Amino acid sequence: MDKRIRMIAVDGVFSMVGDLTPLPELIALAKKYDAIVFIDECHGTGIFGKTGRGIPEYFGVEGQVDIINSSFGKALGGGTGGFTTASKAIVDVLRQKSRHYAFATPMVPSVVGATLEAFKMLDESEDLINKLKNNSKNLRT
Repeated sequence: MDKRIRMIAVDGVFSMVGDLTPLPELIALAKKYDAIVFIDECHGTGIFGKTGRGIPEYFGVEGQVDIINSSFGKALGGGTGGFTTASKAIVDVLRQKSRHYAFATPMVPSVVGATLEAFKMLDESEDLINKLKNNSKNLRT
């Protein structure tokens, strides 16, 4: 069947059990069928990957996911808001067609500042992510 747009949409981390999506395999599948990949990284941002950039960083496939959506309200400190990254063309469509974007209340400056600081801390050191991994391992043990 010919479609105008084919999309594989998936969670990066399935929150109920912590399973990771097999992202490299999904990217290969998308290439085979001329599809785009959309990943919801709300449970991976700030936790997976060397600098907390999520499942694409964890698997080393950064730049190969077409749309990444995530929140600032989980591992990054419980603030509000979130983000979507994609090509300029996709972001332009989202800005024009997303009612939530057009009618949303902007994030307050203090939350923006705290979120930027959280990303800065993750960039500067792997200590926080390593501590989280160790704590998770201890809890499971």
